[in-house]
Amino acid sequence: MENRKPGAERLIAKEDVFRLLVQTVKDYAIFMLDPEGNVASWNEGAERIKGWRAEEIIGRHFSTFYPKEDIDAGKPEMELRVATAEGRFEDEGWRLRKDGTRIWANVVITAVWSEETPRRLIGFAKVTRDLTERRLAEESLRRSNQQLERYAAFVSHDLQEPLRKMASFAELLKLRYGGKLDDEADDYIRRIVDAAKRMRVLVTDVLEFSRLTQHKRGEGPVALDGVLAAVLRDLELQIREAGAEVAHAPLPRVKGDPVLLGRLLQNLVSNAIKFRSPDRRPKVEVAAEPRGSDWLISVADNGIGVEPQYTAAIFEPFKRLHSKEKYPGSGLGLAASKVIVESHAGRIWAEPRPGGGTTFKVLLKGADGAAR
Repeated sequence: MENRKPGAERLIAKEDVFRLLVQTVKDYAIFMLDPEGNVASWNEGAERIKGWRAEEIIGRHFSTFYPKEDIDAGKPEMELRVATAEGRFEDEGWRLRKDGTRIWANVVITAVWSEETPRRLIGFAKVTRDLTERRLAEESLRRSNQQLERYAAFVSHDLQEPLRKMASFAELLKLRYGGKLDDEADDYIRRIVDAAKRMRVLVTDVLEFSRLTQHKRGEGPVALDGVLAAVLRDLELQIREAGAEVAHAPLPRVKGDPVLLGRLLQNLVSNAIKFRSPDRRPKVEVAAEPRGSDWLISVADNGIGVEPQYTAAIFEPFKRLHSKEKYPGSGLGLAASKVIVESHAGRIWAEPRPGGGTTFKVLLKGADGAAR
């Protein structure tokens, strides 16, 4: 009779059921390991993702799939130790195919125990998902962001100075010759001054927008009450000139970066005041309500509102629904808000309010466990 290790019969029995369930799964590599980490089963997904046929790989140690640097560091053994101690191990990292090429994989290892008492470790179930395309897309985005940062530096240093001079000389023309030439000349001077100012605002906003993707985000608890108080101090002149009323309920503590969350609230409150209705005093209400372990932050206004078909488009960079003459700006405020929220693994959207106005809603992770 074949000499089998203790528990091997049970592993094989479990494996028979396991194989029936997962053999035809092609999007995941799903296979069993014995207690020492040797491959004991192999499905079609494993063959597709890793390149080995079952007869080539069964019996070989699963460290075969790991780069040399991970093997030298003892990573495969560490993963089995953690799975044994905690029942489950999950990780993302580079793994090897049969031809030596690397894939970026999500790996889950689950310990399998015998049913008798005392329990005995009889093997591991291992599930691998190929995330190489996602990883390459992230790398491409990172390189694009680096290029954008270099472009922003160029904009900051090489364009702002000429724009400053252009705006200064345009103002001098206006002071010296305004009203001394004909109406057409005065109109030309005014247009030059306005264009120079808008260009400076646009250049500054593009620079700030590009820096959002490079900002090293903090992870600490942030008291939004304090953040909003600072924002309202910064917006004091805009609030006073608009005659706006800003009210807020007590706000929670959330996980995140206080600087970025400050920019978020400033963008939303300033936006609410900017797009006010000419028929009524602007009112802004900031509130929060728990959603499990998250918090839903809302910034509601009674302004001109947004048509339902445009509530997604307003978060696109440079997207404008109104003329720059009526509502000046670069069209980057809400796009920047979306970048900030998504960098916090949150979500932002807009909803029209009955009777006029808009409510912007932001879902953020709570800092103190369950919100309710």
